[in-house]
Amino acid sequence: MRTRIAVPLLLVLVAAVLLLLVPTLESLSVRRTTELSLQRNVAVGHVTDLAREAVLDGSPEQLQRHVARYHDLFGEDVLVVDPDGRVLAQAGDLDPADEEVARRIRDYGYTLADLSVPVVRPWSATSRLVSTPVELGRDLSSGAVVVRLDLTPARDDVRRDWLAVLVPAALLLLVLGVAVHRTTGWVLRPVHRLDEATLAMASGGRPADLEEVERSGPPELRRLARSFRAMATTLWSAVDQQRDLVSDTSHQLRNPLAAVRLHVDLLAREQPDARERVEVVQADLDRLDTTLDRLLALAEAEHRVSERRAGDAVGAGAAVDDEPPDHGGTTSPATLREDVVARWGHLTACTVEVRTATTASVAVAPDELAEMVDTVVDNAVKYAGAGALVVVHLVDGPPGRVEVLVDDDGDGLSEEELARVGTRFWRSARHARQPGTGLGLALVGALARAHDGAMHLARSPQGGLRVRLDLPAAP
Repeated sequence: MRTRIAVPLLLVLVAAVLLLLVPTLESLSVRRTTELSLQRNVAVGHVTDLAREAVLDGSPEQLQRHVARYHDLFGEDVLVVDPDGRVLAQAGDLDPADEEVARRIRDYGYTLADLSVPVVRPWSATSRLVSTPVELGRDLSSGAVVVRLDLTPARDDVRRDWLAVLVPAALLLLVLGVAVHRTTGWVLRPVHRLDEATLAMASGGRPADLEEVERSGPPELRRLARSFRAMATTLWSAVDQQRDLVSDTSHQLRNPLAAVRLHVDLLAREQPDARERVEVVQADLDRLDTTLDRLLALAEAEHRVSERRAGDAVGAGAAVDDEPPDHGGTTSPATLREDVVARWGHLTACTVEVRTATTASVAVAPDELAEMVDTVVDNAVKYAGAGALVVVHLVDGPPGRVEVLVDDDGDGLSEEELARVGTRFWRSARHARQPGTGLGLALVGALARAHDGAMHLARSPQGGLRVRLDLPAAP
């Protein structure tokens, strides 16, 4: 996030500095180039005047002396030729036979002057040939003057001028960059801390300490940190109270249940005539004990569902991990078959079969998958009636999924009953006399959701109820 904020700011600052720098640097180069051009134009003009006099008088001695002084003063080569190309005066290494010099004399020397100097910049060339004709009249030329200008001093001056501007500009950009870095860090540090606390809280953990955020950063973020800490404290206090309530309720209920069971057993021994009533009370105590166990298991399963949903929500906004989620283990088709046969294969009143049509394993630990399947099979055996056939299918689902189907050939449920089955504590009026809590299928649904799955209820092709568990396949 810091990069996404700091880089655009720095780009804007760099653009603003460049908008000021480029015209400034260009003006420095133009100023130095203009100074050089004016100075050399005057000097070359004086050489041209002396060359005209030398042609008219026929004595180039004074011209040669002036050209030599010019060369000594500026360190630039000078060549003066007559209309026939003969050298009138020379200082330096300019050779009339040189291709560039000859072209200069031919193209510019006898017709028009070319004293232009390109804008001098730090990377410009070190020299420049200029030329001007020696005019005697309006359209009469008596020779040409060729000078190789030395641009090195001007280029060095431009470099110094540019450095005098670029170094402070670079220091300014450095200071601005440090200021942007510190400012974005000052603003974003509380945001990162709040983000970490939010992720920790959404993943089921406790948020980190936010006291540092409450002391630094923008005032708005400090207020947000204080509000978040207050909210997190309240929420976790409520969660702790809920967990303590479930734990304490379990503990407090089990002790009276054990005491009542003990008194009922003693009563049965002391009064044999009341045995039938005692057995009814013991059955009710067993049902109450089972209901308590199922309630605690359902609360634990729903807590895991909440944690998984929170983890999925966090993972949707975080970096994607190539590793598949950990579901605590896998169950192969052979393991599922062995568990079901060991648990239900000895039944004589009903027949339980296992049919596997896939080799894919289920991404659920064997004990937890066995708990789901056992609950569904127990429900089918209990309500399908004697002689019923219960079939457990393991088949391929959509890509990456496996389905566990439990079908029975019992009487089934009506449309109204089918819409309500799986609701907590709901039981069909036809089965009111049979033992049960109405929590079995609700627990299975919660366990399936805790493993990134789902439970679906429908009519079975065999005539009874079909329970379909849609679960993830092991990679």
